[in-house]
Amino acid sequence: MMQAPLEAPPVSPLLDLPLARLQVSRAEEPVTAPYPTRPDVEPTLLQNADGLWTLAIKQQGEYGKFEVPYIQSQLLLSDPESDLVVVLISYHGTEAYGPKRYRRVSKGQFYRYYWQQPGGWHRVLWQKLSDAWRTLILEITQEQAPAWARPPGKLSSERRPPAPACQMIAYKVVRVIEERYFSIYDPTQEYVIGERKRQRARPKHRGGFFTYATELAGLEYLDSCVSFMPYHPEVAIPALALLECEIGGRIIDYGHKWASTYLCPMRVLEVRSLP
Repeated sequence: MMQAPLEAPPVSPLLDLPLARLQVSRAEEPVTAPYPTRPDVEPTLLQNADGLWTLAIKQQGEYGKFEVPYIQSQLLLSDPESDLVVVLISYHGTEAYGPKRYRRVSKGQFYRYYWQQPGGWHRVLWQKLSDAWRTLILEITQEQAPAWARPPGKLSSERRPPAPACQMIAYKVVRVIEERYFSIYDPTQEYVIGERKRQRARPKHRGGFFTYATELAGLEYLDSCVSFMPYHPEVAIPALALLECEIGGRIIDYGHKWASTYLCPMRVLEVRSLP
């Protein structure tokens, strides 16, 4: 059964909001997609040949009615002196989707920020705004936004710092070639004292830097390598060394040794010459 064509809502005249050659108008083309997404419903920022900037916002439909997709764009801040425009957008689609038990419509709410900078108006992300701007926006949102609207974000001072990476001391046996330190298994992998290296630690020995948990275990492995060194015999190996290292990031415990995402050699504990 064919659906009747959707009728476009009447186009409103250009809103009288000149903001340093920025004017706000209602978009002429209606949104007809039954499952609109953010790119479908957000404002469009354009500059014409005369240098006039226009912000076309979308307004159509009625909340809870499904004849056309509902889109509401509310200007929360449009002060010519602030050089900042804040728009709250809310929307929902016209048709449900998904399994019957969990059927729902496409819907949501979000904010957009437009900032005048040298060269014209540009959209700016919340993360790029200073705390002074964020404080102003939060105050305006609390005063003007509907009760159902979520706050736009947090101040920088309110965000939790990232959790520090796990740091541990471990011990690694390496080749010594001309006073430089290389991996036993891969002679092209060099370790520099004080330089941190990264390789993602993955289960089943598929990645990471391998070390021993105790100095004693490292020395025992060093002794065994001095007695029997089968790795890459074509590479000259005058000596082996035990390095004290700082490891961090993801650490996988294999029982007799560890694999870590980060490794930083700190100092040389012992050097053994090969016979």
